[in-house]
Amino acid sequence: MRTAGQAGGELLSRAARRAITTNRKLLGYFGTKRSHLPFATADGAFNPVGALKEVEIYTPGDITENPTLAEMTASALTFLEQRNRGFWLMVEAGDVDWASHGNNLDNAIGAIQSGAAAFDVITDWIEANNAWKDSLVILTADHGHLCFIRDPSVLVAPDQPSPIKTLPPTR
Repeated sequence: MRTAGQAGGELLSRAARRAITTNRKLLGYFGTKRSHLPFATADGAFNPVGALKEVEIYTPGDITENPTLAEMTASALTFLEQRNRGFWLMVEAGDVDWASHGNNLDNAIGAIQSGAAAFDVITDWIEANNAWKDSLVILTADHGHLCFIRDPSVLVAPDQPSPIKTLPPTR
């Protein structure tokens, strides 16, 4: 559970190990006041482009007290690998969906990177356990999106000139 002043990834990792040693189930409950993990931005720093509509500003605690998708994936694998039988794990970078619905390219790129980091955790685990012959990994999207960028200049740092001409507003 998100705990003030505690790093979310470390807290979840300790909880996974404790669940293993006590033979208990594991449930992690984390998120911001909007009930989701912080949405990463393209630079990985959780600092949304200010000119976009509906940007979400996070507190330092929102970022440090919540685990990343990769950390959640690693803790899930740590917990599940202790079973004496196979397991099934689904990992979703759901923030790419929210970013795409909001036409927020900055967060969409951050979400893709977040999902890629979680995917790396999975493939690294398979490699470390020499488990390719026993593993099936499916990487897919649940549906597609269009992303409309009406003013690409908002994606450029304020002190840099935009090399892109802005499209006129549509009606």
